Amino acid sequence: MELETQLNASDRNTRAIIGTNFQKIQEEDSKDDATFDKFQKDTNARLDNLDKQKATHDDVEGLRKDLQSRINHLYAGDPQTIKAVVTEILEEKGVI
Repeated sequence: MELETQLNASDRNTRAIIGTNFQKIQEEDSKDDATFDKFQKDTNARLDNLDKQKATHDDVEGLRKDLQSRINHLYAGDPQTIKAVVTEILEEKGVI
């Protein structure tokens, strides 16, 4: 941004120069505001997306309990049950 710096208090053009400088400053400030607003919106959108994707403590605890229940069932189960449960878990995880 180039501002006129040659001002003379006795010059009639000084008022016009100051007005032009002020307009340039306002235009630059407006551009900065627009850039900041876009940055802020993009950042908020990314943070909202992360919030949607994160697992809560309760989610993780529920999964842990479910897996522990399955493991306990494996310990007590017969070979057919063990094979079926392991196959089901591997399929859910996309391993097989």
